Amino acid sequence: MYPLHFQASQTQGLNVYRYLPGREAAVTQHWPGLFQEWPPGPTPFTEYAVNNNMEEMAVYLGLAWRLTAGLSRYAIPAYYRDDAEEALDREPVLVDWEYEIEAEDPHTVRDNGFVPGRSTADRRKPDSWGNTDRAGLFKLSTPRDLVRLLHAVLLDATSEINLFGIAPGSDRRTELVASLSGSERPSLRSVLREADVFVDLTIGSDVGYFDAITVASPADLRLRIDTLAIDFAQRIEAYKSRLDNLPDMRAFLRAVRELAGITLDVA
Repeated sequence: MYPLHFQASQTQGLNVYRYLPGREAAVTQHWPGLFQEWPPGPTPFTEYAVNNNMEEMAVYLGLAWRLTAGLSRYAIPAYYRDDAEEALDREPVLVDWEYEIEAEDPHTVRDNGFVPGRSTADRRKPDSWGNTDRAGLFKLSTPRDLVRLLHAVLLDATSEINLFGIAPGSDRRTELVASLSGSERPSLRSVLREADVFVDLTIGSDVGYFDAITVASPADLRLRIDTLAIDFAQRIEAYKSRLDNLPDMRAFLRAVRELAGITLDVA
């Protein structure tokens, strides 16, 4: 079985795939330098959001970005809307709903679907509609934008990002915003169009919380996911073989770039 093993199911006309590593991380051997004082300059956290969550964060980053290749990417950082705005240095489009996955069991998740948007916004400063708790939808241009979102949300025992890969174009973007807005709770099936891909990254940082990746699409993604799982299995093995020959931070970051399978500043 490959390190990234997804369970497939169908629900409400969607193909759903879940990766639930539980206590078995995708990357089981780690660079010793992660446990030492880091020198000034680029670090595992600044470049790949790797901290106590270790190198699997780079795998998650690469997987999410590659699953949505060829699509326009928009993301909702659960709760930390203002922190994300600061990290990305751009304003979001405000929407009323965000997706929620609870991963407090190593073998299953509680899929709560769309829940009312939340934010850390100052409740004394409502938006033009009089609301304070609305989610923020951010356009992502490069993988580094996704890293910055991870920086914004990795502040609690558990953190979450909703990533929507949609057909390029302003009309589809307008549709997405409209489907996530209003008083009527949307379903994931009503939000996604045929070629869209939804990826939810749920990251457990404290004891009692676990990682979970949920992928959903009207399209059958089994072949794409299996192909990526094989590729990442090879990348993880290659990374493990390099661990004893990574003398410094620069060498480590080069190795993690190969592990993730993406270049941070290229769309």
